[in-house]
Amino acid sequence: MSFYWIYDLPNWSLCALIVSVFVGLAVIGLFASRPIVRRLVGSSSKHNDVVSYFFAGIGVFYGLSLGLIAVATWENYTEIDGVVTTEAAAVASLYRDLDGYPQPLRGRLETMMRDYTRFVIEKEWPAHKRGVALEDGDGLLDRLENEIMSYDPSKEREKIVHAEVLRSLDTVVEQRRLRLQAVSTGLPAALWSVVLCGALLNGLLTYLFWVENIWLHATLVTIMAIFIALLVFLTAAMDNPFRGEFSVSSEAFETILNKVMISS
Repeated sequence: MSFYWIYDLPNWSLCALIVSVFVGLAVIGLFASRPIVRRLVGSSSKHNDVVSYFFAGIGVFYGLSLGLIAVATWENYTEIDGVVTTEAAAVASLYRDLDGYPQPLRGRLETMMRDYTRFVIEKEWPAHKRGVALEDGDGLLDRLENEIMSYDPSKEREKIVHAEVLRSLDTVVEQRRLRLQAVSTGLPAALWSVVLCGALLNGLLTYLFWVENIWLHATLVTIMAIFIALLVFLTAAMDNPFRGEFSVSSEAFETILNKVMISS
């Protein structure tokens, strides 16, 4: 079953949903398990010290694991954002390098570059938000490369410009491949299983404490559930860097199109 539909929600709705689910399950579990715990411990708080030792140990390991996963997710997000920024910069550099070509070749190449950039913004990015990596842009770059390779420079200056253009084109192609590979990047199901099972185990341990005032107990369980839910929300929001409201945007390409690729 796919849970990618959660990325169609605004961040505040996603956060509210995750917190509500965690808190609801935690409180329902508390009231459902209280009669069982009463039979096991006889309404005595003498065992609370023992439970607290286990709770502290498991809580520390779970907190560290969840924290490391959240940090890794953030690092993956920033790395992919850097890839997109580098690709956009390479596109701008390639476009500027085309100034060294004579007309009408220069005009044709600049038009092809603008068409490619618009394709990335208008076609590829909406597809990225659905988790799809379109390959159609490769055809646009192939036609651009064929047009460039058809040019035969004769002067030394033209040869230098031609070599620089080819280097810039190679960088664009390389960064594009890295971006497309990152579209489906996300935490594997095994790690999400660890996150959710760890949350469940921590919740079960809170039920083993005996607190005479059940509303105080419910308040403590609710606070614990909210804290875990917020960490899970943070991890989920940053996972799949191209999906959801908190995602890598096409702003870098839009800036290049609107400020660098100004049609004369």
